[in-house]
Amino acid sequence: VLDVEDLQGVAYYIPCPKSPHGSDVDPTGEYIVGSGKLASLIPVFSFSKMIKAIEDKKFDGDFDGIPVLNYETVLHGEVQKPGLGPLHTEFDSKGNAYTSFFVSSEIVKWNIKTLEVIDRQPTYYSTGHLTVAGGDSKAPFGKYLVAWNKITKDRYLPTGPELAQSAQLFDISGDKMELLLDFPTIGEPHYAQAVAADLVRNN
Repeated sequence: VLDVEDLQGVAYYIPCPKSPHGSDVDPTGEYIVGSGKLASLIPVFSFSKMIKAIEDKKFDGDFDGIPVLNYETVLHGEVQKPGLGPLHTEFDSKGNAYTSFFVSSEIVKWNIKTLEVIDRQPTYYSTGHLTVAGGDSKAPFGKYLVAWNKITKDRYLPTGPELAQSAQLFDISGDKMELLLDFPTIGEPHYAQAVAADLVRNN
């Protein structure tokens, strides 16, 4: 067990409004997206600002011996009025982010640097996790996105003892997201990765 009292500097807190759920880092490693389930905005933090704040000891006190970094000091900016109930964020290869919204049941596309909302597409229903092919790597493929929806047991006719859930495939290669396929999946869809078939098939 690592004890922060014995290992000073091993961990730091960053305030994140409100009831944070997902914490996702963009392909460059510079931007950290904090998704607050009950927040009406999305805070985006800067890794380089965070390191400088630690060096300059820009703290707002501590919590259980762990220093709390000053929110404004480490903030890159806030995405204003993106939707309701942000949970998770994935990224493409063009500097865009895609965030799932559990309450407003949608996927929202926004620019990481300008923090401007570019597009939004409804999902059926409350989407939780989402997957962009290669979205958690330094070089996302950035062509397809899958929304893994929750609370969707009435979307498809029952065909057995377990009811099918809903997932949706979007083309994200253009400026606007385009729904390609609405399909059933078994079990509550959760976190998943997608890669080009050649990375697996050729090896």
